[in-house]
This record gives sequence, structure tokens and C-alpha cells, in this order.
Amino acid sequence: MNAGERLAASPRWRHAVPPRIPPGGLAELGPRTWLMARAMSLAAGTEGARLFDLPGRDPRLMRRYLRFASSIVLLGRLERADVELVTLRTAWNIGAWYEFSHHIVLSRLSGLSIDSVERVADGPEADGWNPRQVALLRAADELHARRAISEPTLAELRTFLDQSRLVELCMLVGHYDMLGMFLKTAGAVPEPGAWERGPFSWLRSPDDSDRLAPPWLPALNKRLTNRVQGLWAPYLPPYAVIVHRGRVSGREYRTPVVAVRSGRFLFVALPYGDRTDWVRNLLATGRGGVERLGRLHRVSRIRVTDVPTAGEIVPRRARRVLGLTKILVAEFEES
Repeated sequence: MNAGERLAASPRWRHAVPPRIPPGGLAELGPRTWLMARAMSLAAGTEGARLFDLPGRDPRLMRRYLRFASSIVLLGRLERADVELVTLRTAWNIGAWYEFSHHIVLSRLSGLSIDSVERVADGPEADGWNPRQVALLRAADELHARRAISEPTLAELRTFLDQSRLVELCMLVGHYDMLGMFLKTAGAVPEPGAWERGPFSWLRSPDDSDRLAPPWLPALNKRLTNRVQGLWAPYLPPYAVIVHRGRVSGREYRTPVVAVRSGRFLFVALPYGDRTDWVRNLLATGRGGVERLGRLHRVSRIRVTDVPTAGEIVPRRARRVLGLTKILVAEFEES
């Protein structure tokens, strides 16, 4: 059972059964809303899009709602990872599975891994969050439970959010609270097969590895491509060679990767996910080596995370490159 299936099985979710409001068609939605529903259906690989074809039954209200929603969700000043994290926690708090399930997939566009998405259910006290994420999750919880952010949490938020972003944060939680209430009342459940086909199907990994590459590609690279890249990867950044020992055999292996160094940290994108042998070998021993610019360095404190959770230690110039996959973070040992 992967993370999406585990989350779907939670008793947290509540919605009207049977559905109380049927989806609208072209006559009920009007041409503009119907076309938007069709566009989302094509992107998500579904028949229909409940986000449009339920509230769109009131076309006048729907047009005004979309202008408001897009100004905070899509065009706001909060970072995308912040928006997705708060959205997921709000959906969890109100028990809106429709919202949560779609944002499981959309969160990958912001850089959040499936591990972080699953951890949202455990809230701000879970291990693994950075201080920024803790404050955002706590604010979402307080807005849900108390309808106000407490003074201590507000003080934490002010260390990384300006006044306009604080306004957006409150509006964002309120928006998804409002939308979730309607969708739960209507009885909306995720469209069958959502994100399993269509142009964005690559965002949905069938397991928890967050891999983007097809499952057969790592084995092909191990036999062919890595042997060629291994000749020049130790000398030509952003390539490097990871030196690791087999978990069972104890043999030494060398794997070329794309890596970014910033100070004492090394960052490696994981387009093949975190189930590859070299990643598992490093995590099992907690130590390894990296050949870069013709020198061998020892690394330790190895972990797998994502760019938003790693936080400010990831250089901004590299965040876009590293952001769509999990990342391996290691620290250089002093020579």
C-alpha cells in the first residue's frame, strides 16, 4: 500500500453519501465554465472536474469565485510549497478528501515529496519539518480550531513572512475551508483515475519513491550509460561520482550523478527515486564518498528529503533543478 492509499483509507474523510448535487453540463455551467472543466479534465485524465462542474452550477458566482481564488492560490506571493503545505493541512483538518487527494499530486510541482505529504497528517509536531513548515502548519491548525493565529505562532511567522503574505495565509486557509465545506456537502469524491493518464500523469508515482523516470531506466543506465559517464563525471561539474559500498556484498561501487555543492552540503537529485541501490547503500551505512573536480571527499549525515523541507541550505539557483524529485543531502567531512 503506497502513501496515497494509506491516506485514502483514513477515517478522517467526511462527505455526503449519496452525492447531493449532480455535476452540471454545458447548459447549467455555461460555455466558459464548461470549457474550464473540460481543460482540467484533460489535464487530470478524468471524465469531468468536480471543482468546476459542481459550484459552476451558479455561473455568475463561479466567475467571481475564480477571480478571488486565483489571486491567492495561483497569483499570490506565498511560495508554492507554502501554499501546498497549508492547503493539504486545511483539507486534512476539515476532512475534505477531494481537496487532499488532488493536492497529493499537485504538491509535487511545488517540490514536496510524498513523504512530506503523508507527514502532513501528523501535523506540526511530527519529526522532519523545518521551522518555517512548523509555523505554517501550526497557523493552519489554529485558524481551523480557533479562527485566529496565536501571538507566539504569529511571531514565528513574522520571521519569514511579511504583512502581505500573512494576509494571504489567512485568506488561503479560509478559502480552502470554504471550498471544502461546499464539496463535502455536495458529496464530491475524487474523479476515478485522476492523474493516472493525461499530460500530467508523470506527477503520479505508483510507489512512494517519487521517481520520474520509468522503472526500467536505472538498470539500463547501470549497464551502459554509467560506464561512459564514469570516465568524465569526476572532473566535470555538475556531475560527480558517488562512491558507496554494497549493503550485503561489501563491495565498493561508483555511480555517476548530477550533484550541487553549497558550502559543506552536497545535493543530488533523485529522478529514479530513493529505491535505487546506491541510495539505499548510502542510507544503510550513513557514510560514503564523492569524487568531484578530481578529488575524493568523504561525506556523512546522509538523508533523503525534498527541497522545501531542506530549506535555506539549498542554494536558490539550484532549487528549480532539484525541486521535482526527492533529493539526497550529504555533508562533507573535514579533511
